[in-house]
Amino acid sequence: MSSAVPDRSALSPRRAVYLIARRELLTRIRGKVFVIGTVVAVALIAVYALLQLLVIDRINTTTTFKVGFSGPATVLAQPVEAASPALGFKVHVSEIATDAQGRSDVRAGSLDALVDGTPGAPQVVVKTGIDPTLQAALASLAKQHMLSTDLSAAGLSPATVESQLNAVALRIDTLQPATAAQLQGPIIGFVMAFALYIFIGIYGGVIGQGVVAEKASRVVEILLSTVRPGQLLLGKVVGIGLVGLIQLGIIALCGLLFTVPTGVLALPGAAIGAVLIGVMWFVLGFILYALMLAATASLVSRVEEVSSATVPVTMLLVVTWLLAYVVAIPAIDAVTGGGAAPHGLATLTTVLSLIPPFTPVLMSIRMAAGEVPLWEGLLAILLVLGSIAGVTWLGARIYANSVLRFGARIRIRDALRR
Repeated sequence: MSSAVPDRSALSPRRAVYLIARRELLTRIRGKVFVIGTVVAVALIAVYALLQLLVIDRINTTTTFKVGFSGPATVLAQPVEAASPALGFKVHVSEIATDAQGRSDVRAGSLDALVDGTPGAPQVVVKTGIDPTLQAALASLAKQHMLSTDLSAAGLSPATVESQLNAVALRIDTLQPATAAQLQGPIIGFVMAFALYIFIGIYGGVIGQGVVAEKASRVVEILLSTVRPGQLLLGKVVGIGLVGLIQLGIIALCGLLFTVPTGVLALPGAAIGAVLIGVMWFVLGFILYALMLAATASLVSRVEEVSSATVPVTMLLVVTWLLAYVVAIPAIDAVTGGGAAPHGLATLTTVLSLIPPFTPVLMSIRMAAGEVPLWEGLLAILLVLGSIAGVTWLGARIYANSVLRFGARIRIRDALRR
């Protein structure tokens, strides 16, 4: 009994890509690696949010010191108590009848410190040590008291002198004040670019290993009897990419749920536009690099050789990420207040951000910063879409000429031949 061989023409290109992507998505999303990796990542974010919340609560908790004053130093009690809230702590002051009683209270723990001596040369008695903030406050107020005393002795009013000093202020006149979106945009764009770099590093490797694993198991021979190489290549990239996006989305959503309500993270409305721009370049960048990684991975027949085969693409991604530091960041300083970038550097940034392999990372930062004209942004998108189409066609040829050939690594020149 024989079975009919599937006909490629029976499937439309869209249907073929959909079926391959669906197969990759369902196979991997049900796997233990996906489930365990997602749970571990969410748990780590939850622990981080909890630790940050504890730190924030500790920072926001006002420290209270119990300080006793005796002898002439008692005149410092009221100024210390009045000034303490502005310094980030509270001081409960009390007058101590004798120095011996104060030392006994410090030793017993009912006082954190005893201040005696003279206002100009106060002596602070503590049990084991003194808080640096309290020490600085006491020293500052003692100096201020002596200054007021000297001014009064010279016939000057301390209140008048203080008023005149407070009247001296530096006025800042900003000609082009940066908006909240401009200040947050570069940071969000940089974070999204970094996420793309990490994402490609993880799931790009998964795509490469998946290509070689199918090649080694001869499953690809069955698949290519039904779909074309380009459809198989694009379907694998889309399917595995969706797996990664779902995992990233779950982690990001849980991260927001853990951090925003607790106040660990604030996400203003002005940041939404920068996030959407970052997501767009994230998707386009992943598809572009994933196609290149899948095509180069098909040149080898063993999983151990995937890393060496994909080195050119990996190095291109590393260079792109370095350019984000060397080129893009100085140009963005002009928006965030760090000064305008040199003209030559700004021009280089513009040119490099229009070269498709560099575009997703550099444009993610530049567009989030709001320094890209509309025509330039549209041109960059069209160039990347055109590159994706070209890489798909070129990758399909490499894939078709390599994926059914086993043994030694195939040279790129041989893989490009018809």
